[in-house]
Amino acid sequence: MKKFLLASSAMVAATAVSAPAFAEDGKINLSVFTQFHASSTDADNNADDTNNGHDFNTNSEIKLTASNTADNGLKYGLVIELEADQDSTNNADENYIWLEGDFGRIELGDQDGAKDGLLVTGADVGLMYGMIDNPTGSSVSGGSVTAGTGADTAADVADSSDATKITYYTPNFNGFKAGVTYAADGSQGNAVSEREVDQFGEQIIEAAVAYSGSVNDFSIEAGFGGTYLDNTNLPSAVDENTVWGVQTGINVGYAGFTVGVGYSYEDGDEFFDDQHSFDAGINYTTGPWQFAVAGVWSETDYEATDEITNTAISAGVQYEVAPGLSVYGSAITGDYEGGSDEFTSVQSGVLVSF
Repeated sequence: MKKFLLASSAMVAATAVSAPAFAEDGKINLSVFTQFHASSTDADNNADDTNNGHDFNTNSEIKLTASNTADNGLKYGLVIELEADQDSTNNADENYIWLEGDFGRIELGDQDGAKDGLLVTGADVGLMYGMIDNPTGSSVSGGSVTAGTGADTAADVADSSDATKITYYTPNFNGFKAGVTYAADGSQGNAVSEREVDQFGEQIIEAAVAYSGSVNDFSIEAGFGGTYLDNTNLPSAVDENTVWGVQTGINVGYAGFTVGVGYSYEDGDEFFDDQHSFDAGINYTTGPWQFAVAGVWSETDYEATDEITNTAISAGVQYEVAPGLSVYGSAITGDYEGGSDEFTSVQSGVLVSF
């Protein structure tokens, strides 16, 4: 989440690397991915223009997983995701323990919370890279509530990101699953926040419910979630306040097509009045090919100043050359009043995962 807390590439990694099928108990499993991106961005906000008109970058990660089963049937394991890019300042992305049984699943550590874990948006149906929900590899700058500059998809509602937390998921009941998360603050890893140091997000609570199933030949993914948190480390002109938000979305698939829509609302208390965001997308997959289009509209209202509106549309195509090897191309154009202003960005890349 790139709003109140540090951004995370967790959802990127989860999709780029196929979820590993756990090997026999006690064994350590390794999966890796590396991506090469080329992009060119032209923006009215010159700070977001690509240097020399074009640029290259990489996105790489190593994922370690292990699991075991106790004599009483309890399953347990761990997940460690290590950042592998040369300029990465965080040596780890996500790092957590999980426990699973008839009671459901518990996750302990640095991992996305229940809202993100059960999240469904319209942007979900797009390609994983180079579109509105993840312009990784480009210099496009969207919204950030920490800077009071709006949102760039309906997923942008305050949450705990990868802060150290406890999350519980219920068992699956006829396609329905619910979850709840608590994080004391936004700190991660072995950091322990001191009393005198206020965090931008504290006492963070998330709750969500999702459905996954099918009706006749239609597949359905739907979700609803919300977040509540205290904000204390705000600009000096803003008193301590509470922020809350809700998000909902649905994806419907049929005959290779998937259509999705999402909506979110956020109340910023004294920081901003409220924020409404809509996104929508359509994807068509046939054999090794994927084609996708997605768009977003978001407006953040302020009592003392004009509202900030972010709009954009993106389109892309991806081709799977071989298992674990894909290439893609995409383009985004829009007006992020809270970031790049009017912009156009084109991007392509090679994705490799094992």
